[in-house]
Amino acid sequence: MSKILLGIIAAMGSTGFLYYQFAVVPMKNKIEEQTSVIMAQDLRDQEQKATIVAIQENMEKTVAASANLQKQNQQYETQMADYLDIFRRHNIAQLASAKPGLMTTRANKATEKVFNEIEDISKRINALND
Repeated sequence: MSKILLGIIAAMGSTGFLYYQFAVVPMKNKIEEQTSVIMAQDLRDQEQKATIVAIQENMEKTVAASANLQKQNQQYETQMADYLDIFRRHNIAQLASAKPGLMTTRANKATEKVFNEIEDISKRINALND
């Protein structure tokens, strides 16, 4: 009877060992793998939340900058309309015919100023090349 009992104990021991090796160990490995996957997903989620916050902040800045640019654009359009109104009210050709010295002098001074600026810039560029 002790041989039968020892055989049953040996069979139960080997069955327990095999169960542990083929059921418990793979389950432990799978749990560890799933834990690492969950940790990686949590990290990814945190990064995505931080990215969403940064994108929202950038969008708010962009909206504010766009509103500012629209306001400036409206001011420039108003100025342009004022300048065009001035030109519309004044007939430059008629003014040049009536007072040729006035227009010619202004045109010559402006042309001379532009040519002098171009000459200065050319001298600076030429000095850089030497």
